[in-house]
Amino acid sequence: MNKFLFALLLSIVSLIAFPAHAQEEAEEEPLAAIPAILKEAKLVNKAKPNLKAKIYFIYQSRSTCGICVSEAPTLVKEYKKMKRKGCEMVMLNIDSSPEKAAEWAKRSKMEFPVISPAVSMSCGMPWEYEGRPLLPCMVAMTPDGQKLGEAGGPDVSEFVKDWKKLLNKLRKEEAKERAAAKRAEKKNKKKKKSDEE
Repeated sequence: MNKFLFALLLSIVSLIAFPAHAQEEAEEEPLAAIPAILKEAKLVNKAKPNLKAKIYFIYQSRSTCGICVSEAPTLVKEYKKMKRKGCEMVMLNIDSSPEKAAEWAKRSKMEFPVISPAVSMSCGMPWEYEGRPLLPCMVAMTPDGQKLGEAGGPDVSEFVKDWKKLLNKLRKEEAKERAAAKRAEKKNKKKKKSDEE
């Protein structure tokens, strides 16, 4: 067998035996703003943030805030539902120490990621709450940081219950964008075909 045929056969065998695995690693997609920050964030609990969520609920809170404590059970309950549907909640905790934040997260059975106090105010999150400066406060955002809504104080627990509405609205917008892209592609193909004739 000549060297060319042997090299070709070896290439085919390697493609079959090791399918595009190495190529996938080399072409890993860059993460959007929020997932990139979460990947590097120091958490006070063992939660692993979903880096592929459709919506992120960024929640600022502390254990000495009465409203925050009273709303925690609602957030924990809603998180269990939203997590399965592709949403993520992240707490930016502003307690005086990571230990206090971790203790509150454990006591309240928070399974969502809790970013330590030392990092919460400067973690790089594209977070901007525009309402009155109340605790708690929450902003719902897409992975790239587009704001979908916000709430503060006692309205947070009601706002988080609307996660399904926000997710459905986002999915409808994405479907419209895909349909518009398909129409544009079809129009371009027709134009190209008519130009060729």
